[in-house]
Amino acid sequence: MTFAIEQIARELTLTPSELQHRSLEAFIERERRLAQLDMADLQDRYGVATATELAKRIELGQVYSHPAWEEMIEWERLEAYFVRLNEWQAELD
Repeated sequence: MTFAIEQIARELTLTPSELQHRSLEAFIERERRLAQLDMADLQDRYGVATATELAKRIELGQVYSHPAWEEMIEWERLEAYFVRLNEWQAELD
């Protein structure tokens, strides 16, 4: 793996650390976009902005609990992952 990083960095005229830094930034940005897209799908599907709002709609019987509960749990996981991605991005900056 180290050999690949060094070889690619050399071909791109970057230092290996610069290549690693840029790679991490690109990975984090890609993951942020994917998480945002998944959360946007859930927002559209249920007409709410957050997983907490979806939980309230489920509890009030405004949304059938299945599969909404499972998707709410996934949404909460996506929100937590998005927060962690932002933390990682801040640490890189």
